[in-house]
Amino acid sequence: MISINFFNSAGFPPFRLTLIAILLHNTHFYIELLLMTINYQYFFIFIILFAAIFELWLNKRQINFVSKNKNKVPEAFAKNIKLKDHKKAADYTVAKTQFGSFGLVISALITYYLTIGGGINQLNSFFTHIDVTSLIGGSLVVTILAVLLSAIEIPSNFYSTFVIEEKFGFNQTKTKTFISDVLIDLTTTAAVTFVIMYISLWIISALGTSWWFWLWVFLSSVIIIMSALGPLLQQLKNKFSPLEDKKLKVIIEKLLKKCGFESQGLFIMNGSLRSSHGNAFFGGFGKTKRIIFFDTLLDKLTHKEIEAVIAHELGHFKMNHVKKFMAIMITILFLSLYVLGGLKDNPLFYEVLGVEMMSDANFLMLFNFVLLNYLFFFIKPAMAFLSRKNEYEADAYACLVAKGDDLKRSLTKLYRDNASTLTPDPLYSSFNHSHPPALMRIKAIDKL
Repeated sequence: MISINFFNSAGFPPFRLTLIAILLHNTHFYIELLLMTINYQYFFIFIILFAAIFELWLNKRQINFVSKNKNKVPEAFAKNIKLKDHKKAADYTVAKTQFGSFGLVISALITYYLTIGGGINQLNSFFTHIDVTSLIGGSLVVTILAVLLSAIEIPSNFYSTFVIEEKFGFNQTKTKTFISDVLIDLTTTAAVTFVIMYISLWIISALGTSWWFWLWVFLSSVIIIMSALGPLLQQLKNKFSPLEDKKLKVIIEKLLKKCGFESQGLFIMNGSLRSSHGNAFFGGFGKTKRIIFFDTLLDKLTHKEIEAVIAHELGHFKMNHVKKFMAIMITILFLSLYVLGGLKDNPLFYEVLGVEMMSDANFLMLFNFVLLNYLFFFIKPAMAFLSRKNEYEADAYACLVAKGDDLKRSLTKLYRDNASTLTPDPLYSSFNHSHPPALMRIKAIDKL
């Protein structure tokens, strides 16, 4: 058979590439035209309200669905999960969701205040002695806003930890530890934000019309570096110690060798210092990869069940899920900067969002703390779908290198001990959950 290649090396027909190029080239014009033809502030208020109301509606669905199904354990779990544990998971889920609804309202109000409410304007005017258009001044103002937004979450985190988690028997955090964590988080936020914003503002001011591209290169590098440094940064608040269980160590090392995976070590993290929830994960990137167990996990699972959990995590790396997800995030960042970057010097853009002064710092504040939030709101279902797909693939890989029955038992225990509901609302789950519902995961494993 003779085939004619109508495609270029990227797999797209030339005419399609031309069309895409034309559309991208005129994107800024279309957005500017849209801004001029609508009552822009009312439209932005509509977006804020729509996102908040939609999320609140999903939360209401979740609460109703979980409450409706709390009095009967799903048949697939009836032998391994008691009714009292199932009810506890339902009540825990309802409590967290109700509190989350309160957070949604607060978040919407903060967004409104920062923009149309004049919050960013007030922040700029408050620092009249600082040149907010300079590299240092602009970086300082953005950093202060980042710290303030983090500080606003402290009461919420306190309530979640010492009321909700305490009520359901998960909290092990002492007040001293909580305060220490807050100080570390605020300090880290301030330091990292200032450095990133300083370099970002320099790129914008020094590299001409192509600033958005070089900013994308820089921020993409930051994403990769922060992923690589994850385990090191975690040690600012957590203590890591080598795995001492020799039998478990032999089992895991044999599994790693079988999968062709090189790790920088097996470590136990003192998760019990803050919570009784159990977990295990891979941290780092490239040569910084390491396997990290919560100390609480070792008390809840058998060696074979832990092996199955690790096999699942190995599946993520074997199938390059981490790299693929990172590539998606970097692509989204590219498109966001390209589309919105053309509006940086458009006065109407700032009017839409209620900001009086055009400046690079104000653009970065709007981009980072407002626009990206709503962008991710609209693509959240797609990201959740991809994440759940990855979880199914990792489960399938785990069943190849370990035993499916061990994986099912480990998942069941984790759902039980972490009080994760077995009966989430399907629509809520598809929008908010990165992992498939327990029943769907078990059925998928049974089909392998």
